[in-house]
Amino acid sequence: MDRIGKYEDLNKKYMDLESRSTEITKEESKRKVFEAVEAELAIKKNEIKVMRIKLDKEREKMKYLDEKLAAMEKHKDQIDANNAALNRTNMLLIEKITKTDDQMDKAAAHAQIIRINVQNMGGDIICYRQSLAKTDAFLRKIENRDFAFLSLAREFVEERD
Repeated sequence: MDRIGKYEDLNKKYMDLESRSTEITKEESKRKVFEAVEAELAIKKNEIKVMRIKLDKEREKMKYLDEKLAAMEKHKDQIDANNAALNRTNMLLIEKITKTDDQMDKAAAHAQIIRINVQNMGGDIICYRQSLAKTDAFLRKIENRDFAFLSLAREFVEERD
């Protein structure tokens, strides 16, 4: 009976040990799963860190691009303002050019009138010069002949009047 008692005790201890072994195996299995999950979690944490770094870089790029966009908008607004000013200036210049063209046309017409008048005056000048030449010739004749041509001078004066 002693042996049976010892056997039962040993069987009980064996069962306890078997149960603990199974529990330890289960816990070891859980620990391995936990370690695998921990390793996977560590990998995921590293991936998250990498993704955060990439996200920060992309945010910096977005900030830089937003600043560039704002600067481009300012430049666009300045260019639009400059274009509007240039358009106004061009319109004023076009008006001035149109007025200048009109003035040049009027000046050309006046020049044509002046040219005609000068041509007419040219004829008058030629007549005047011819008359002066005749007068000079007459005066030379008078100087050379003294008062012999005095009656001729009176006739000449009467012709002019």
